[in-house]
Amino acid sequence: MLVGIVAPALIAIMQNWPWMSLASLLAAALVFGVSYPQRYETGPEALIIKAGLTTRAITYAQIKGVKPSDDGRLAIDYGIGNVLIAPQNAAEFTEDIAKHAPQLSRRGQELVLAAVN
Repeated sequence: MLVGIVAPALIAIMQNWPWMSLASLLAAALVFGVSYPQRYETGPEALIIKAGLTTRAITYAQIKGVKPSDDGRLAIDYGIGNVLIAPQNAAEFTEDIAKHAPQLSRRGQELVLAAVN
């Protein structure tokens, strides 16, 4: 992603296209301003995901599962889809979600919907 944003800006600068340079740099600022930095908090009622200028709250009742992904992040499955996050301590973060989400039960490193009797 970084190359796709930076390369056009460098080409525009080298070709002396000031407006194209400005547009590329503004696009880069927009992408990184909305995406980074990322923080994750387990609040009393919801998982809070802060990414740049955006904040998303996923209530614990919406969470259907938490599992490690292949690239070391956590996949949070919830009502309308899923989101990948990268907390500093995935095991501690998963345990904290488990404390707030009684509908989930532990299966190895994953949290899954508990069986309904």
